[in-house]
Parts: sequence; structure tokens; C-alpha cells
Amino acid sequence: MNRKKMLWTLIVSQIVYVLFVLVWLFIAGMSVMMFDAPEAISDVTTWLIFIAILLYPAGLLAALIGGWVTFSRRRYRASLIWNCIPLLWILPLGGFLAFANFS
Repeated sequence: MNRKKMLWTLIVSQIVYVLFVLVWLFIAGMSVMMFDAPEAISDVTTWLIFIAILLYPAGLLAALIGGWVTFSRRRYRASLIWNCIPLLWILPLGGFLAFANFS
């Protein structure tokens, strides 16, 4: 991939990822409802899901920094891989929403 195409890929995808922060704010606010049941406090799975939800901004920040650093070093493939880190949060959410709407 040439430099100009990679530059626009980084810019557009990272704008979309930053827009997902608004979705994340809603999901993070609602995720505390997982602890409504008294036994949920001691459930490890509930805590892991909660922590994974809260880590989206850290993954986004790592992707932003890592993507641009590797882009500046002209390592475009590594830059694309770094740029895909937020998809670890977005794709499962999209899959869950598709499953909920079409089943």
C-alpha cells in the first residue's frame, strides 16, 4: 500500500474509532447494570467483561499512537495492524447487535 492511501486509511478509520467513543460512553454507563444481582460481585466472568468494556479507550489510544509511530517509520503493514486494535471491541459489539436484531 502506498503512503497516500495508507495516510487516508489511518485518518478515516481513526475518526470512526473516535466516534465510537460516544457509543462506548453509553455502554460503559450501562455495564454497571451487570452487577445488579448480588452474586455478580463474586463472579469472575462478569468482572472480566466489565474490565474489557472499560479498556476500550486504552486500546484506542494504543492504536492511535502505535499506528502513527509505525506510519512515520514507513512500516505501513505494521501501521495497519496497530490500527485494527479497536476492532477487538467494535466487531463483537456489532456481532451481538446483528444477532439480537436478526434472531
